[in-house]
Amino acid sequence: MDVVSGPGAEAWAMLVGISMSLRARWLHAGQAEGLTPPQAMSLMSLSADAPRPLGDLARTMHCDASYATALADRLEERGFVERRVSESDRRVKELVPTAAGLAAQARLIAAYTSPPPGMEDVPLEDQEALLRVARVLAARIDPEHAARFNLAPAEGAPG
Repeated sequence: MDVVSGPGAEAWAMLVGISMSLRARWLHAGQAEGLTPPQAMSLMSLSADAPRPLGDLARTMHCDASYATALADRLEERGFVERRVSESDRRVKELVPTAAGLAAQARLIAAYTSPPPGMEDVPLEDQEALLRVARVLAARIDPEHAARFNLAPAEGAPG
């Protein structure tokens, strides 16, 4: 990977640092739901509209199938997911969030995406500039990840 320099790289490094400084908030949000960070991320990757096969969860989480099964077990124990047989392939088990899982997912996403302290003090025109940059970047990320955090590309943004 090439090292990038300039104002964009400096700004990005600062944004990553700001984001990482919020890690305690994210950990607390997961703990409030009784979840470890991998369990919280697993829950946030699920959709009621598109059941996720366990194998797909393993690929998303970059782990082996047995660990994905353990993640699913814990989410199921908490009442956050149900395992179902796939309609298209009876050999495949899918995970579907329950109503409780969707509510927990919404709380987690709110904790992960709420702005850092001080954002309200940034002038509106600067917030709007940041939003324009974020939309350009959001248009270029993995569509599945974008959907998880309700990121939609701006109208006419290059893709």
